[in-house]
Amino acid sequence: MNAVGMPEPFSTKPRLWVETLWLLESLTADEPLREIPLHRGLNLIVSPPGKGSSGHGVGKTAFCQLLRFALDDPLWSEGSALRDELLQSEDLKEGAVAARVHIGGEVWTVLKPWRHQKMYRASRHADWRQLAAGNAENEYHAYQNALRQHFVETLPVQELPGSGQPIEWHHILAWCSRDQNARYQHYFQWRAEGVRFSLPAKSPLALIQIVLGMLHDATTLRDLDSAAKAVETHKARLEQLREEPTRLLNHVRRQLANRLEAPINTPFRQEGLIEHPNLIGIARQRHEAYQQELRSIEEERKALVHERQSLLEKRAPLKGNLDVIANEIAQVEALIAGDIERLEALQNEAASLQKNLSKHCDAGNRLLKECHYVTQRIELVQIDRKQRTLSYQQNKESLERSLVALRRRRNGLIDEMAPLDKALAAIDGRSADMDQRYAQAMVADQLLTEAIESYEYYESLASGKSQSTEMDALQRKLDEHRRRCNQLKLQLEQQRQMVAGRRQAISDAMMAVARSLPSFTWGVFNDQEEHRNHPFRMGPRHSTTYKVLEILAGDVACLLDSTQEQSFHPGFLLHDSPREAEMSEDILWALLEHVAKKGGDSLQYIVTTSTEPPESLQIYERHRLSTESVDGLLFRKRLGAEQATMA
Repeated sequence: MNAVGMPEPFSTKPRLWVETLWLLESLTADEPLREIPLHRGLNLIVSPPGKGSSGHGVGKTAFCQLLRFALDDPLWSEGSALRDELLQSEDLKEGAVAARVHIGGEVWTVLKPWRHQKMYRASRHADWRQLAAGNAENEYHAYQNALRQHFVETLPVQELPGSGQPIEWHHILAWCSRDQNARYQHYFQWRAEGVRFSLPAKSPLALIQIVLGMLHDATTLRDLDSAAKAVETHKARLEQLREEPTRLLNHVRRQLANRLEAPINTPFRQEGLIEHPNLIGIARQRHEAYQQELRSIEEERKALVHERQSLLEKRAPLKGNLDVIANEIAQVEALIAGDIERLEALQNEAASLQKNLSKHCDAGNRLLKECHYVTQRIELVQIDRKQRTLSYQQNKESLERSLVALRRRRNGLIDEMAPLDKALAAIDGRSADMDQRYAQAMVADQLLTEAIESYEYYESLASGKSQSTEMDALQRKLDEHRRRCNQLKLQLEQQRQMVAGRRQAISDAMMAVARSLPSFTWGVFNDQEEHRNHPFRMGPRHSTTYKVLEILAGDVACLLDSTQEQSFHPGFLLHDSPREAEMSEDILWALLEHVAKKGGDSLQYIVTTSTEPPESLQIYERHRLSTESVDGLLFRKRLGAEQATMA
């Protein structure tokens, strides 16, 4: 976070660094058991020898394992000696690790109990106390996604070549945080128990090549191959088109003859002075027949529209009377049932009709107020409204007699409307039939016209009078694919040069590391097959004696290179107790001073050591552990057998 607490920009280097690590006795603890602050740049976790002690066994390896655990190393959940020791401790079995982690400029707080995997929690807004109390939204899956988004999904290749195994965040983390138990014996051995590569002999090198920006996907090569094939395809098609017009001409001619039901040998045009049957002449006659049919259908359609309108005008007053009688029947039924609310709603019909006087009558396309039926009905309803209220007291028998008469009138109107409805349905059927005939004639005429045009088009091509538009289009596409091939060849060469440049950049970084160390004059990186097991080397006295140093220096070279835009390295590196016995202290301090000087705040390098650092490096000491007292131990207590193995 910056001074005002805003997230750092995405471009901030390193893309990954840990600000603080907390150890908790339990999720209910008010204060952490241990708080370890960290910074960008170089960080030293020191446990110097004490009285009768080598400086080992204080918890440096445990610190590294818990840091990896906070960074979502999955191997913890699958079982580890440290986890077993913690779960067996009465005081610590309910404990957890928490950390403040910067990912791509965004700050996360993550909390992970070592007992309960389902209680892993993370947040971009809450602190560890809120997470422990469960008082914050759990964003742990988003935290995992952020790690993948920034360090896997940004890679140019996201599957390991050869196996096709998807690259996972924990693959990259394993390289950036070697397991001390692996003993720094081999550059590609990052975990004593392995990293779960499906091709463990080849995948580590491929992963490093991808992360360092030296291995790109085969898209360009595939695109070049595809473009080259397209060039050959279009060339062959052009040759085919040059021979095709005559064949197509005969084909279209046969189609046209079949469509006109004419003999196959009928000439296309009139031949000589004597008129003979020809396809053009037959087509013109057929076209005129289609046009005549279309005109005839149009006339029929107009007559039907007139007839339908006449029937609607006859039907409209009958329908109006039917609606009125239906309303009267409903009112009588409401009276019989004693439904006053329903009765009042029905009686409002008069007011409703009054409002609609300006509208047109369906029967004759005239204003409702000019319609004799409507005005008569308004009067009847107005009378009815006055009488209906009084008639509410009439006896049921009288109302039922009235209902019988009304129903008789309704049925009579229905019978009177039936022939009109039948006639309207017949007209609608004839209209649908005419629509179908019209569409068929239209399509047939259009197809005939298109067939004639196709024949004349291919005749022109075959005679050489015109040039094929398809051939022109194909020629343009051919030229386009040829240009694309040239572009891809250039792009492929640029990629190869970039890979060579990246390889040289890593080698230069290794050279700079080597020259910063006492007695070394050169360093080199070589990822070729013959050096695949030993990619980083230094001299002039290249020897297995410096195997561990070369591994450390190689990691440091990649870390320092992470500041380059072409690198996908997270800019984070954790080394647990490098084997100082295999190198002089001067070499180790020179290596660390080189990182501090060249890397600055653009990376994070965390080193645990049991050697007292020189005065020049003491400013980078972030935490000191000690065997002098229990309070100096990482967990402020010993963890039995595990404590003896921690280094």
